[in-house]
Amino acid sequence: MTTSPSERASCQERMIHELQVLLRKIQFEWHTPAPHALQGSSIVQLANLLLSYGRKLNASDVHIEPQEKDIRIRYRIDGLLWECPVRIPSRIGDNLTSRFKVMGGMDSAQKTRPLDGSISFESKQGVLDIRVSTIPSIYGETIVLRLMDLEEQLLRIDELGFSHTNLSAIRKLIHRPSGLVILAGPMNSGKTTTLYAALSELNQTSSSLMTLEDPIERKISGITQVQVNEKAGLDYIAGLRAVLRQDAEKILLGEIRDAETAQMAVRIALTGHLLMTSIHASNAVSVIYRLLEMDVEPYLLAETLAGIIGQRLVRRVASSIPRNDGETEFSSASALQDDTAVQYEGRIALQEVLLISDEIRELILMRAPRQKMEEAARRAHLVTLEEDGRQKIKLGLTTEEEVRRVLYGNGDKVSSLFIKHTF
Repeated sequence: MTTSPSERASCQERMIHELQVLLRKIQFEWHTPAPHALQGSSIVQLANLLLSYGRKLNASDVHIEPQEKDIRIRYRIDGLLWECPVRIPSRIGDNLTSRFKVMGGMDSAQKTRPLDGSISFESKQGVLDIRVSTIPSIYGETIVLRLMDLEEQLLRIDELGFSHTNLSAIRKLIHRPSGLVILAGPMNSGKTTTLYAALSELNQTSSSLMTLEDPIERKISGITQVQVNEKAGLDYIAGLRAVLRQDAEKILLGEIRDAETAQMAVRIALTGHLLMTSIHASNAVSVIYRLLEMDVEPYLLAETLAGIIGQRLVRRVASSIPRNDGETEFSSASALQDDTAVQYEGRIALQEVLLISDEIRELILMRAPRQKMEEAARRAHLVTLEEDGRQKIKLGLTTEEEVRRVLYGNGDKVSSLFIKHTF
């Protein structure tokens, strides 16, 4: 696995060279008297090469995307997609797709509907647990492979980049005997990593912990983890009802996806359990309105909601980049580029932690407007994602450009925070 931008660039060059050599070999085999036998082993090599370099590049996903004339390969690295400049010939596409389907235990003959599978892939760098998803597109089947390193150590909660204030707040939340604790953010914002770190801290012989997940992304010794299986009748609702009979004290629910699951989660928290879960929402305050829109009764939500953690991931500035360590001014992307191009290495989290105060509970009961809720959150000492981002810029951990990209995309929207504190 790469550890620096220069090593990653070197790894990408090696991948491009090896892919070119292998594709030339496959092209040559098309013209042999018995091409199919020869191509079989070469297609296996091609699939393994794509997965191996996913591990070496520390990618979270591999995208194999049929285009009009060829097949594009992209890797998601530190949250952004990197396109391999070498394209795969279209006529290899069906063979490569079939190979991944066989590896994932999927029906290789089924090409007209989406399929899901899983692969346990061993390489010199370690073992990868890979989730495979295929979907028919106009030029063939698009494949996305989610890579999870089974040998990577789980992070501790104090290794997630929480500020001292936020770390104290989240520890207060997860050590509660009961209540509802929610992680909020979009896809690929590190919600599961934070939930697993919380579980690891709570994982003691004196506690009974259970999870209900789809899928189980990491196996944690000492915790009962349950995989959702809707085909067998084990969905989130059935699983939550069963967990109540298992004498569990603290429960991790992978995700609130619909109104029925939201209402069940709230009722379980009301029975004296600590339930930790995640939801797709833009920030901590938005979660309250998302649950109300899911028809969770205000009196139940006000009674059970303990706290909300909003989270995003931004790329971390590589250690070799010069920094301004002044107390009142801090480096921006443009300032860094005056000396050298900004390089990033890994990612860090931006977080906001909202502890539900009595005032917020009253506002939930009243279904108060969002502006009043945001003002109450401020009075409850909420440090917003923007403010946490500014603090991390000031410490030289990331850049203004990166924080703005993650919070607002690449558009022209700029918050009043960044206008006020001009870089």
